[in-house]
Amino acid sequence: MKRQVKNLLPMIISERVALTQKLSKISLRFPKRLQWLIIIFLFFLNFLGYYPTFSIPPVKKHLAKAQTSEQKGEVISKSFSKPLNLPHPGFLTTKFSNWHPGIDIAAGLGMPVRPIIDGEVIKAGVDFFGLGNYVEISHQNGFNSKYAHLGKIYVKKGDKVTSDNLLGEVGLSGRTSGAHTHLEITLNGDYIDPQTILPEISDLPIDFTKK
Repeated sequence: MKRQVKNLLPMIISERVALTQKLSKISLRFPKRLQWLIIIFLFFLNFLGYYPTFSIPPVKKHLAKAQTSEQKGEVISKSFSKPLNLPHPGFLTTKFSNWHPGIDIAAGLGMPVRPIIDGEVIKAGVDFFGLGNYVEISHQNGFNSKYAHLGKIYVKKGDKVTSDNLLGEVGLSGRTSGAHTHLEITLNGDYIDPQTILPEISDLPIDFTKK
């Protein structure tokens, strides 16, 4: 068992993380005698503010041959006849990384949140692992987007939406220290950096000048 744990640790550290897979589902990818250990480990990371999920062994998917996040972004961008938009105006407060599979866009509480492109709502509800109120949209060619920490949700599963429709409002639900939208984008289940396909977002301005 010690050897199995030792062999799994590099995989755990290096795997892509996310916020939404069920811990029980994740644990099923490990030997039965390790499943509870993995669940406890994941809950501990969640308590510390991390939200990991793993695909071990890697799931075989029919993906485009894109390898990098930028290449996958190009696949998405070329799939639409019109440009993608930001969900709302704001400032970038947290960038995409292995431990944060999305971006955070700070904005005023109650600001309308819109889809980045047309699609269909496949999930609308509450996530108890940190995302709070969220909406997930399926677009086309395996491309999904998710909007979290919403204060209010205006849509339901099955709704067809365009980039002009309102999904909800910027809020403080879930684990958050300020009003913002956590935006995740996936291509066939693989997380990609939203900044590779969206208009430029300004960093949060900070004034260090003494007054």
